[in-house]
Amino acid sequence: MLIVRSPRQRMPERAYIYEVLLGEFLGLPYRVEYEERIGIEITIAEEAAARYGGRGQAAGGGWAPGGEAVLELADVLLRTPERDWLKSRSLPRLPLDRWDPRTAPPGIFLPAGMGNSGGLPVLYGLPYRDADTGGSYAGHDFAGHYTAGDGLEGRRRSGSAYLERTPHGLWCGIDLFGSSFFMLTRYEEAAEVSIRDRHDRFPASGSAAARDGFLHRPVVNEYAELLWAALQQLWPGLARKRRRFRLQVSHDVDVPFLAMGRSRPSLLKEALAELLFRRSLESAWRKARVAWPRRDRYAADPFNRFDWLMSLSEAAGVQSSFYFITEDTAPGLDGSYTMDDPAIRALLREIHLRGHRIGLHPGYQTYLHPERIFRQFALLRRAADAAGIRQDVWGGRQHYLRWRAPDTWQHWEDAGLDYDSTLSFADQAGFRCGVCCEYPVFNLRTRRQLHLRERPLVVMDQSIIHPDYMALKGDAAFGAIRHYYDQCAAYGGDFTLLWHNSQLVRRSDRKLYRDSLDRYKKDREHRQGGPVDAREPGPHETGSSMIHERREDGDPGGAVLPAALPIGLAGRRKGR
Repeated sequence: MLIVRSPRQRMPERAYIYEVLLGEFLGLPYRVEYEERIGIEITIAEEAAARYGGRGQAAGGGWAPGGEAVLELADVLLRTPERDWLKSRSLPRLPLDRWDPRTAPPGIFLPAGMGNSGGLPVLYGLPYRDADTGGSYAGHDFAGHYTAGDGLEGRRRSGSAYLERTPHGLWCGIDLFGSSFFMLTRYEEAAEVSIRDRHDRFPASGSAAARDGFLHRPVVNEYAELLWAALQQLWPGLARKRRRFRLQVSHDVDVPFLAMGRSRPSLLKEALAELLFRRSLESAWRKARVAWPRRDRYAADPFNRFDWLMSLSEAAGVQSSFYFITEDTAPGLDGSYTMDDPAIRALLREIHLRGHRIGLHPGYQTYLHPERIFRQFALLRRAADAAGIRQDVWGGRQHYLRWRAPDTWQHWEDAGLDYDSTLSFADQAGFRCGVCCEYPVFNLRTRRQLHLRERPLVVMDQSIIHPDYMALKGDAAFGAIRHYYDQCAAYGGDFTLLWHNSQLVRRSDRKLYRDSLDRYKKDREHRQGGPVDAREPGPHETGSSMIHERREDGDPGGAVLPAALPIGLAGRRKGR
């Protein structure tokens, strides 16, 4: 068992992030000993030393058995003075320093891609260990900033001093726990409350990840890999949780059928707009022809792609989740249907009978209104009960990705939901929370870990292809999706993909979505050595598996991570 010797300051925050990194992500047994100290130390319990092995450093610089091995870790964010906590003064200074993984001491095995990533961003950290004071933080103001005249700028630029050997183990100057806490709790969004877009959302352009160029990579997974590599170097007998890459597909049912609740003039007007403004003859024709209803009015509806979506998921061996708006809170922005519509009831039954899931998509004016979220979830459960649907796990996503830290999480918790999958930026795909796997959430105001789990959204169709966002097409769009897919696969994470049923009118959009699922299907068939014949377990089922197997040549493998992804930040958004 690992022993974490920790400062006493902010014990609830520390207990949370120790559990997420050490317990949830790495699956390691540990206990925390809170002390009056500066910095974090990890050692191993005496009774476990023989089992896991331990290494000290011989006089010549090599590793030799004996003595208590110690991993020392910088501790910066969680030492922030109370007057600065959740204030802009406590945010990281940009541009961030970078640590080059290729400068790691011999014997530190990291995923191969981390060495080709342009360096690991240091959100909070100390560039060197003061050997004279046993790792004290001389010249540092404990807020992630460097005091004037400290003489550290050269060391910061080199990035070589963040991981060093010590006489008894290793020193890591990157605040791995604090930096991970910053990303997972969306600390910056609670601190920078004035940065909002026209839909009252925190935009990618306001985030440290986008401004410093690492939104395209799951930096918290990288921090966890560095922590694991250091622990394994000191105690080779440690065994970590094995994770398995999963594809999680979901569909926000904003408008189930284009013709539902629409008049013929309204439909023709929209078809004309497709032709004149969007230059899409295909979309114009598909939308215009539903203005003349047939016996089965929705059979040829261009938004009625539910059978097609479920068939693709079934062929790929995955479960789709369909999130429904149960109440109109903003006419023209929320759905034009109710859960009592016969077509909706039939759709719910079909989704359930085919082995897929339903969830909640709270309306536009709900993210700050707990009573509305509670009521809308109750409406969904009532409709599910009427359709004979029973699920052990309930979750969903906020409409328009409207969300505020930490209020919306708490409202979902209070409503009784199990997971949320809102957290991606609307204007740019990527890793808003810095991670590609599900995790428990923390309320920064109440200082409590919640039952609710976040299933971070990585790619939304609109983020990739909308002209006011990333505005990618064809191969460029698929290349971006594949990049995020590969990042998640490299860390045994979850590639969470949102595709609206209403975003499949054009043949090019259907091809882009189908190609994305085909990539997973082919990869899975390759891993299994044959055709896919069963769906992956759900996110709350066990089976978390490997991140990286170390090959016989000592290389832990992993996909090559590009230094940057050529995607632009968006300006105004006219759509969602």
